[in-house]
Amino acid sequence: MEPSSDESSDHPDPRIRVIMNAELKARSISDQFSDAVIIGADTIVFLDGLFLGKPVDQDDARKMLELLSGKNHKVYTGLAIFSTLTGKMLSKASCTDVRFKRLSQEVIEAYVASGEPLDKAGAYGIQGDGRVFIADIVGSYSNVVGLPLELLREMLQKSLEKSPLGSSKESI
Repeated sequence: MEPSSDESSDHPDPRIRVIMNAELKARSISDQFSDAVIIGADTIVFLDGLFLGKPVDQDDARKMLELLSGKNHKVYTGLAIFSTLTGKMLSKASCTDVRFKRLSQEVIEAYVASGEPLDKAGAYGIQGDGRVFIADIVGSYSNVVGLPLELLREMLQKSLEKSPLGSSKESI
């Protein structure tokens, strides 16, 4: 289900920004469910103090790829797990360091023309043709895809440990 949130957080700290946006996304659809656990996620690329979300058009995608070419950047994904039954939210963020290869203008033009970068934070998809741009990553691959599975598992385990099933602790 696509959230109605406009991802409006403009917090200057990338970790806080993605957490706030993930929470906004989860809450934006929560009124449609009375007994559900909703997972919201938000991913951004952060380079030299610049936030690179999804490009607005091909020119924007081109500029983002030119900025990333030959440089290191960070990919942040915020996760929020929201229980509509209890009204409780659990949220965290993951960060992965990514090193881009130097990209020629021809490679950038061909990739932009493919349309793939238009719905990806930072204008590239590590899970698609954009994988050839990556020289190295330090951290979670699935975080760069946009859903850090290791963090999600950790958060779900933590919420289950607090589950009322066999425990007096509160669940999310």
